[in-house]
Amino acid sequence: QIWYAIFSTICGGVNGAFSRLGEIRTLGMLRSRFEAIPTAFGKHLVPGHGSQPKRREREKEDKNLHIDKFSDIWNAFIISLRDEDLINNRERDLLIVPSSAGDTSVFQWPPFLLASKIPMALDMAKSVKKRDEELRKRINQDPYTFYAVIECYETLLNILYSLMAETSDKKVVDRIRESLEDSIERQSLVREFRLDELPQLSAKFDKLLTLLLKTEEEHDTTIKTQIANLLQDTMEIITQDIMKNGQGILKDENRDNQLFANLNLDSIKDEAWREK
Repeated sequence: QIWYAIFSTICGGVNGAFSRLGEIRTLGMLRSRFEAIPTAFGKHLVPGHGSQPKRREREKEDKNLHIDKFSDIWNAFIISLRDEDLINNRERDLLIVPSSAGDTSVFQWPPFLLASKIPMALDMAKSVKKRDEELRKRINQDPYTFYAVIECYETLLNILYSLMAETSDKKVVDRIRESLEDSIERQSLVREFRLDELPQLSAKFDKLLTLLLKTEEEHDTTIKTQIANLLQDTMEIITQDIMKNGQGILKDENRDNQLFANLNLDSIKDEAWREK
């Protein structure tokens, strides 16, 4: 028994070393390696295709397929941990891949990978004063920061549009979005927007999203008024404080009636919407 214990310990240690067990020992290491996990998962556990299309097309198709399959397995694994009461609801929500994946142009990674990335991106934007290329380069240094910025922007747009019932309200957001995307395309974002005012906008969005999550009844007039006031404040910050040439947007659309007075809160009980 003694010799068997010694032999099994040595063999187990050597086998574990070759299998690279225990290689990921910290959360930081897990974050840095997580992006490669879907590919490794697909390579070792997902059966290959019978047909052989062009190599580049096949690699792209396989990558998307691996991510989709991996996210299903990963979510089942995290849910099983919650069912066994090994993690709490907040930890589950941080670890799980969002079910709204596919609503944005980038893959939606679990929130724990994107934690603190938006504040980091805001600090980068504040410090860049001259060229868009510098800001783009700094954001692209960390792929998760890039994913977080795109997902945050597109998801917030989706939520804002879902709240608006009037065409005039949607036109305001349309004009802001078009101006923003046009300046990005022309690489004049830093010159045409005061990016050091973005933390103020972030704080307003934080209040708005917190209020929306607390809202239980879509016909509550008090809540509607608070949401409308927050939306008006948010649009004023964007058009007057952040945009250098956006002062006329609210005036043009506010001539006939009060903006954001009529809101659509039908989505507040929808689980997928609340998850966003």
